[in-house]
Amino acid sequence: MNTSATPSRHDSRRLRVAIYAPHFAEYSYRLASGLARHCDVRLVLNRKDANQQWELADIAVAKTFDTRVRDLSLRRGGAIGIPASFLDIISFRPDVIHCHEVPEIYTSRLVQLLRPLGIPLALTVHDAIPHSEGGSGTSPREDGWRGRMRSSASLITTHGESCIGDFRRASPHFKGKVISSMHGVLMVPPTQSAVTEPESGRILFFGRMWAYKGLDVFIDAIDLLARRGVAHEAIVAGRGPEMTRLGGRMEAMPTVKAINAYISPKETGRLFQSATVVALPYKDASQSGVLASAYGNSRPVVASATGGIPDVVTDGVNGLLVPPGDAAALADALERVLTSKPLAAALSDGARETAIGLLNWDRIADGLLPSYYKLAGRTVS
Repeated sequence: MNTSATPSRHDSRRLRVAIYAPHFAEYSYRLASGLARHCDVRLVLNRKDANQQWELADIAVAKTFDTRVRDLSLRRGGAIGIPASFLDIISFRPDVIHCHEVPEIYTSRLVQLLRPLGIPLALTVHDAIPHSEGGSGTSPREDGWRGRMRSSASLITTHGESCIGDFRRASPHFKGKVISSMHGVLMVPPTQSAVTEPESGRILFFGRMWAYKGLDVFIDAIDLLARRGVAHEAIVAGRGPEMTRLGGRMEAMPTVKAINAYISPKETGRLFQSATVVALPYKDASQSGVLASAYGNSRPVVASATGGIPDVVTDGVNGLLVPPGDAAALADALERVLTSKPLAAALSDGARETAIGLLNWDRIADGLLPSYYKLAGRTVS
């Protein structure tokens, strides 16, 4: 574990934080915006990831920060982009570096390069334990990358208290500090755009279609709704193995519309805005960017009570919780939202309040500052 610099109580210069983000571009941009109110920030993004996510130019920024966008592929320009991105970080002379833990080579290589320099590393662990069926996955090589990142970190951030417990079980020998730092809202409509009214009866299932997301459970629940005569329209939008495995069944269901394609940020925003409720029937989970996007668009969720989801979803306040893998319970909860306008309105209000409270990026950034200052050996100015 890296050691921090010698404390200096009289160092009044602004803290310098570098964020290295080959993935999670929108997340990192919104975090950088929150931090820039108090720190000098340099954000390094992967061009491909940045282009596929939310329109970053539409995100309101109170104070500007330095953003570098590099080609971090291992083909074409990556031969130049990857070392250039490392230089972007080091030349900034940061007091703290913040990275995401992802099972890939870029961040692992950067962490190894930085370790002898003694710059404290904060590492956001999105999935302390790999998902049971698909997703981030695990292999000996990926386990090695994770192990090197975690052993080099001085601070681990996870998305909720439940995720802290998962991390401690997965990495019992980690001696540094582990804190909860929530997954802030995503895909928030631009300030100049009015929030549109949802389509009556529309349920959205969105994201990367891995088995742990519970698409099969969702389809079973939609089949139950149809048999009960509950008016609804189910939109399943995203790509992944489950779209192939379950595609034929969805085609035969008249109330299901499957969109098995890349979905632009603009169209993604429309999908969330059009939904009455967003379904997250995950079989296991840490936290969810889909959940953050639902709340960012003031849309309630029906979600599995698994992992860190109950740290954000309060049953009956901003969504409804159901047992994972229980299609009947999922159908019951969806039916409640679809058939009760007062309930849907109350849950939407709760989602909006959660977005501007618990999942607000300025609040999240403020919560990280004391740990950053401690890593840098300085008192909060």
